[in-house]
Amino acid sequence: MADRKTVTRQTFIGEKGIALIERRCLEMGHLFHPRRVDHGIDGHIDLVDPASGAVLNLTLLVQSKAQDRRFSGETDEGFHYVCDQRDLDHWLSGNSPVILVFSHPESHEAWWVDVKAAFPDAVSRAERVVHVDKHTQRFDRDSAEALLRLAMPRSTGLYLRPAPITEVLTTNLLPITEMPPTVHLARAAFTDYRSAGAALNAQGQRESGWILRDGLVLSFSSLRDSPLQVLCDGDPERHETREWADSDDLDTQHRFADLLSRTVQDSYPELRWHKDRKHMHFRATSNLKPRKAGRGPGSRGRTVFGPHGSKSDPRRVGFYHHAALRTRFRRLDGVWYCQLEPDYCFTSDGYTEHPFADRLLAGIKRLDRHPAVKGWTRAWANFLRQEPDLFTEPRPVEFGELATMTVDRGIDDRWWGPAPSGAAPEGDQGSSAAGQESLDSVLAAADASTEDLLRLLEDDEARSPGRRGTGTRPKPAGRRTSRQGQASSARRGR
Repeated sequence: MADRKTVTRQTFIGEKGIALIERRCLEMGHLFHPRRVDHGIDGHIDLVDPASGAVLNLTLLVQSKAQDRRFSGETDEGFHYVCDQRDLDHWLSGNSPVILVFSHPESHEAWWVDVKAAFPDAVSRAERVVHVDKHTQRFDRDSAEALLRLAMPRSTGLYLRPAPITEVLTTNLLPITEMPPTVHLARAAFTDYRSAGAALNAQGQRESGWILRDGLVLSFSSLRDSPLQVLCDGDPERHETREWADSDDLDTQHRFADLLSRTVQDSYPELRWHKDRKHMHFRATSNLKPRKAGRGPGSRGRTVFGPHGSKSDPRRVGFYHHAALRTRFRRLDGVWYCQLEPDYCFTSDGYTEHPFADRLLAGIKRLDRHPAVKGWTRAWANFLRQEPDLFTEPRPVEFGELATMTVDRGIDDRWWGPAPSGAAPEGDQGSSAAGQESLDSVLAAADASTEDLLRLLEDDEARSPGRRGTGTRPKPAGRRTSRQGQASSARRGR
């Protein structure tokens, strides 16, 4: 049989590489056009606005590098590629961005590199080596917005609205699902809590869940046949709880909110009320050893009490931390909620407030970020919702899960690109450094370190061996990158 023209294996691999690029571009919502004549550029990408579908008249030039064998030095982490000098000169000589797409078509894997970013100076151009990270430089649908940023002229005024997404927002509102059926009230025999408490103590009784308000004593418990009758100056009355809970009278709402707050505070023997700080916090353990609580959906629990070594002498305890919580009860759309505001308390011995508690609190508030607040909120929600066991009485007020809401607007975090290097003005960088020095000086007086406070902000899961990613420790002010600063601002803006 006469010899026939044949197609080489590399030709098939090359065509499969082009087909893979075209398929990935379609998944991104962009259009790839291969070139019939290849002189170091295999095709170009027409970029498309993902929201409107409008063609933007922005293009990227593409050179494909497809192989069925491994690239030089390829591992599970990455590889490198040495460019031909003539190709490199050609890519860098034009005014259009050029990307290299490396692929293994048979396994449907592809990665991309921005040529001009890979060769920013004469030294790198002389070496002609491209280094590829296989985890962060994948060429797939998540690359769509990065390609848009690359092709966008820096002087353009074009605004591309992010593609609409639906988000489920978790609030810090804990709905009340159960409460006592009746509210008891009577004219009060005492005008202040000190004398009222002394009267109860004189009977050898300790009763909780009552308040004094506007000359009245109010409680969800009976005032007629309980130790609380000593607080009454007259016959008690009974009212349906629903009358108070649904009332539109502001004074009635405020009284009811106070009663809920006091009842909840007294329902958890592990918690102690701090009169001056206006919060409740976890009591010290009997042996002053760390205690963990708040395990449940969304949280593996947190260390809610524990000792911390002195910065100058780690063998000595410098202070104890107590997880604290401020609460506010409010009615929204006919439902009563407990609003959770995590806080912190610091003591010298587990009981006496630390002499530098204000400095420690100021220090941790500077380091506090959204992940820490979110983690502590979930931990507190889990703790307040815990089911009573054989050793605890059923609680008069019970809670559901943290309220959520679904919104049809949101921000896709993948669209937040890195801030340009050096984007922060020198003045801002200087103030960040100054802020770090100020924080160190604030904590120095308390004999505490920034790293020690940072550990309070971490989820305990993040400190487990071998865990990475979501639990990474936030960096102190003055040591954060431009991208971290931008992302934090974005979260606060949301």
